[in-house]
Amino acid sequence: MSSTVLILTEDDDAQARHVARALAGRGADALVLEPGRFPGLARLSVTLDHSGAARRVLLTAGRRLDLDGLTSVWFRRSEPPGEGAVQQQDGFASDVWDTLACAAVPASRPVIHRARRKLYQLSVAGRAGFALPSTLISTDHEELLDFYLAHHGQIVTRVLDHPWAIGDPAPEEEPGALTDPAGTGPFPLVAQERVLRRLALRIIVSGSRVFAAEIHSPRSSRRLRPHDLPDDVRGRCLGVMADLGLSFGTIDLTLTPEDRYVFLEVNPGGGFLLIEEITGMPITDALCDLLLTDTPERRLPGPGYSGRG
Repeated sequence: MSSTVLILTEDDDAQARHVARALAGRGADALVLEPGRFPGLARLSVTLDHSGAARRVLLTAGRRLDLDGLTSVWFRRSEPPGEGAVQQQDGFASDVWDTLACAAVPASRPVIHRARRKLYQLSVAGRAGFALPSTLISTDHEELLDFYLAHHGQIVTRVLDHPWAIGDPAPEEEPGALTDPAGTGPFPLVAQERVLRRLALRIIVSGSRVFAAEIHSPRSSRRLRPHDLPDDVRGRCLGVMADLGLSFGTIDLTLTPEDRYVFLEVNPGGGFLLIEEITGMPITDALCDLLLTDTPERRLPGPGYSGRG
């Protein structure tokens, strides 16, 4: 019996399509589904018997999928926008996704939501032994201005929970936004001291496998190279992911001229395809291994879960 993997993401997600093709090459059945297709282009049904045992069925693109036979579900990007009837449909779909009895990558959706929180990430990374930049997360203009002045303007800012992507310019300080109360922009804002950087690093963690890439220039994809990560830093990366409850994701670090590895952020849905194409690191293979291995510790809690430990 072949393995079946459900990938929840956007229709135009090239990385998800690439992984789906790799899974198919291994003989697995991989379905990429846009959660926003409900209720128009996809249908869900759940039948429960007198004991509460559920049978879940997905109908989409002319095929019928038994969701109780899934090997795993990859929550790549699983949050559709919507209001009213669409939002109500998403509530039902969320119930279905959160009660599947299969492996979840990188984790269940509640765990992913918590792991995305910047303050939580920084706390976990600090406990793991990473150096952190001095950071302020605030909706208070006066606090932001004081932070800006205390660091002599040498800070970077970004909107909270706005991940940085390879190919984007590094975030820059915005002194006008901090010195003008009317120009502070979207809140809350994350302000961090500018850390002198020798290299930007993206770390991809898939299970127990760790891949590290040097990003010499975000504007030039040809300046991506493998990086030899020290064993202790590799251990810290695995520790952060374990404490966040994630089996897959990317970690962004800065390597300083003094060879300190400074933690920036974790992204459970971070990109790796460009890194793999340029460096040849077998990241897709590692992710496929993860998606095709159903272990009890990575399974969703199922319909009988009460939330109590």
